Amino acid sequence: MKKKTLILLLVPFSLKAGEIVLEKVEIRASKEVLTEADVRESSAKDPAEALIRIEGLWKLRKGGIANDIVLRSFQRENLNVLFDGARIYQACPNRMDPPAFHIDFSEVKEIEIIKGPFDVKNYGVFGGGVNIKTAEPLPGFHSRVNIAGGSFRYFNPSFNLSYGGKNFYSLIGYAYRYSKPYRTGEGKRFTEYPTASNAYKSNFLNSTAFNINAYWAKLGFKRGKDKKVEISYTAQRIRDVLYPYLMMDSPKDNADRLNLKLNYKHVSVILYYSYVYHLMNNRKRVNPTFMETTANSKTYGGKIQYRAKSLTLGVEAFKWDWKAKTKMGSMPYQNTIPDATFVNLGLFGEYKEKLSNNLKLVAGLRVDSSQTSADSNKANRDLYYTYHGTKDISRKDTYPSGNVQILYTPSSEFEIFAGVGYAVRVPSVQERYFALNRSGMQEMMMGDWVGNPNLKPSKNTEIDISFTWKTARTNISTTVFYSYVRDFITVNNQNSVVNTGLGTKARSYTNTDARFIGMEAKITTAITDYIFLDSGLSYVKGKKDTDPLKNITDEDVAEIPPLRVRASLRYDTGIYFAELEGIASATQNNVDSDLGEEKTSGWGILNLKTGAEYRNLRLIAGVENIFNKFYYEHLSYLRDPFSTGTKIPEPGRNLYLNISYVF
Repeated sequence: MKKKTLILLLVPFSLKAGEIVLEKVEIRASKEVLTEADVRESSAKDPAEALIRIEGLWKLRKGGIANDIVLRSFQRENLNVLFDGARIYQACPNRMDPPAFHIDFSEVKEIEIIKGPFDVKNYGVFGGGVNIKTAEPLPGFHSRVNIAGGSFRYFNPSFNLSYGGKNFYSLIGYAYRYSKPYRTGEGKRFTEYPTASNAYKSNFLNSTAFNINAYWAKLGFKRGKDKKVEISYTAQRIRDVLYPYLMMDSPKDNADRLNLKLNYKHVSVILYYSYVYHLMNNRKRVNPTFMETTANSKTYGGKIQYRAKSLTLGVEAFKWDWKAKTKMGSMPYQNTIPDATFVNLGLFGEYKEKLSNNLKLVAGLRVDSSQTSADSNKANRDLYYTYHGTKDISRKDTYPSGNVQILYTPSSEFEIFAGVGYAVRVPSVQERYFALNRSGMQEMMMGDWVGNPNLKPSKNTEIDISFTWKTARTNISTTVFYSYVRDFITVNNQNSVVNTGLGTKARSYTNTDARFIGMEAKITTAITDYIFLDSGLSYVKGKKDTDPLKNITDEDVAEIPPLRVRASLRYDTGIYFAELEGIASATQNNVDSDLGEEKTSGWGILNLKTGAEYRNLRLIAGVENIFNKFYYEHLSYLRDPFSTGTKIPEPGRNLYLNISYVF
């Protein structure tokens, strides 16, 4: 049964004589891929929301958009997020603007996921990595127009215009995203859930949830297959994003990314620059105490790689400058992130070899030297001294990382993957040098928030084992992993150690050892040539060492997602399809009581979608949460360190429509 080439991009898998060919997620060791076409089959507003279709990935919701990616419970600085191999970092100390937020789906070609510390080519792949690859021009003139819309006045038009010639190619694009606050299964807007002083003023309950414009361009010159120069630029302008999860909202967030790539035979070079400006305040809240933070983040970097047959050698260097200042009430502005800098230089090598017809080996080694520092004129050394007995504002760490991976295929139907990885991640400048003294805000009943200059780097040693069984109609894969993190960085309640008159209690960061164990499983089978069953399971559990001297008395690691199962039944002819999907999550009882984390009840929802293609026109329509279930995901409220305690329910019944036309 033949399929059109375009159809293969639209459906999670295609058929050839009744045989399954996975298109959505191609599992090769620890790597998985989600395509832009897969994203268009959902109502996802950002990459984190789209990636939950992959086993082992969850999202951390803050509002209608800007979800954070959670991979096997690793998140924030424990994950590495790249754009075409380049870096962009958040500016907001509360991660209103996680790196993956700064892209529109129409700019995306595919999203590559690395699970575990199995990438020595990039710094920061501690618990895993995400590389968002942008679209590339096809030969000739092409244009693609997308229009997405749905419940809560969601509207997302976009277009790409491109030309691909023998020696020259170019691409330009634009996207707009807008929405009002979504309603939950209770029929309430998400702006109605913050309580007391964090509540929204009545005239802002139905204000804009997000308003985003994005522009991008790409220009390239090439000779043959191995000589190329490419420059790309993306500008994102964000306005009026509501974050009921937090104490403040963002009226303005600007991001710029500039990349330069050069390829010459076996050598590749990437140079990049990114800049993020972020403003947040509580003007839309009833809180009489005015709060505002302005922040910006700049990243400069580059990487050179040399590839020769089985061996890849390279050097990577980047610098991340980050500063933020915060005002609370009548208190003067404080330099909460005091013009802090993270500089990293890394050398790496990776060896890939096919040892036999059924045995493949990958081995990698990396050595990094990292420097963190803060501006001596702006750092609140007295606050560090109050809680940690030090006034240090500079530290250098040098350390190795590496992994060994083996893929064994005893037969055409069976694969076994085994990998051992070791990775190190240095504390961020926020974790070491953040400083917000709130002792003068007694009416808010808050302690201070202070970094810990004494923090040690975290070291993750992980073992992954996976089994894959494939037949003409069935694909079954199972992965189990165990991760031991020495000096795991966790939030703690810190008492003062020196009486300086600045404060006696704070939320801070400390090191402890932690262990994570979990599994992912996926089964895809073709019941007939047109009916397919797809199911999956994700589970992780985290435990840490207790230390009463650090006020760590609960062994449960905070923000661990619960067991999740998923199953879908799909009818697909290659021209049109319909799919019914069920997703369920177990109750999460393993919570960190030290940080006020609470149990989250289990839930289950049903989703329905359908789609069709006619020539160059593609149409996808669906409804998520068909029965308007009211529920919370476990990662639905902020625990640390600027905790609000506000839980954000998931959207209720949500209708969506995606239309694409290519010419």
